[in-house]
Amino acid sequence: MAYEKPPRCAIVTVVGLLFLLAIDCRAQEQRQDHTCTVGVAGAFALPKGEDGGNFNSGWGLQAGGGFAVLRTAERRGSSVYITGNFMYEKFGATAAALEVAKNLNPTQLANATSAHGAFTTVTLDPTVRYALNRRFSVYGSGGFGWLRRAVGFNGANPATLLQSSGVTLDRLHSNSGVFDLGGGANFGLRKNGGLMVFTEIRVYRGLAINNGSTLLPLSLGIRW
Repeated sequence: MAYEKPPRCAIVTVVGLLFLLAIDCRAQEQRQDHTCTVGVAGAFALPKGEDGGNFNSGWGLQAGGGFAVLRTAERRGSSVYITGNFMYEKFGATAAALEVAKNLNPTQLANATSAHGAFTTVTLDPTVRYALNRRFSVYGSGGFGWLRRAVGFNGANPATLLQSSGVTLDRLHSNSGVFDLGGGANFGLRKNGGLMVFTEIRVYRGLAINNGSTLLPLSLGIRW
């Protein structure tokens, strides 16, 4: 099956953001609400809305970082962050959706054996985090950004020196804005701050041409 890679510009932007934040994060004070935050996670995602009937559940990657604009002087209390988040999810198309697509475009897709959808988002998300103690905090965030929806159709050909047995028959892309909203919890691995494990649930709602796309990723990862 052909692999739909995330756009290079999105990857460069995210890596650059995380690198700059990591420089500042090397010397954090011993508390949950660091002056800056970076994190990466694996995600299990469910497609909803109209795309809920087009794709099966899938897996992906989430990464992001940000900085505090308001922090309490105490170890317990609220902090406000400006964060940027990158999310990439890939889903296999359902058999029913593939059959509909083949009927709509029999010339191009008559030999299609499978299809997949790849979703990439980059969002800016103000975040409110509330520390309950030195180790545990909860948070909520929401914002706006960019969504790319890509669909690839694949067929099977005999293997040759020039290509493997799989061949990409067609690729479709659409770009739009996206709203997102979510929340989660952080648990510090050390009593005096530092590395944390986090779990998060988020919903992304596409706009304009992608208004039929709603994604519900469930993430588990590490954060500093």
